[in-house]
Amino acid sequence: MVAGRGVRGENAHTMAGLLRQTAALACAGAGTALLLNAARADGVAILRPFTPETQGASECSVAAGPAEIGVTDAEALLAANEAVFGDVRSAADYATGHVVDAVHLPCSADAPEWLANVAKYSTVILYGERDADADQVAHSLAAAGYRDVRVLRGGFAAWRDGGGLAASGPCDVCN
Repeated sequence: MVAGRGVRGENAHTMAGLLRQTAALACAGAGTALLLNAARADGVAILRPFTPETQGASECSVAAGPAEIGVTDAEALLAANEAVFGDVRSAADYATGHVVDAVHLPCSADAPEWLANVAKYSTVILYGERDADADQVAHSLAAAGYRDVRVLRGGFAAWRDGGGLAASGPCDVCN
């Protein structure tokens, strides 16, 4: 019996040693990984303060809608030639009135020459009858890599009522 207890004690001692070695290796590996991560410029921000890669909200949001822009700000971008306008309304509505130089997207969105001429970093302002009309197109353009896609708050009615520059006539692509 005494010999049996000695073997169990020896096995327990060996097992405890293995557990200590395993724990030491795990701690050493985790420490090394943390140090290497901290040294990498593109490492995960664990040991240093988090800095977002882009400007914007500091909190996460689920299924956020596209950015909106008011008429006054949109007019300033149009005057400075710093935005491309896209009209998502029907051809008849476009012909009745549209933002000056706006592209009629239901006819032109698939035109490769239009997409090729709009740089991915350009500001694209979309409008329809209602804000929701332009939301789907805004999401599609953002998914295609366009970085600054905005929806004109209030649609074309807000533009017209705000005194924005407008033109009329049919879409050249639709006709």
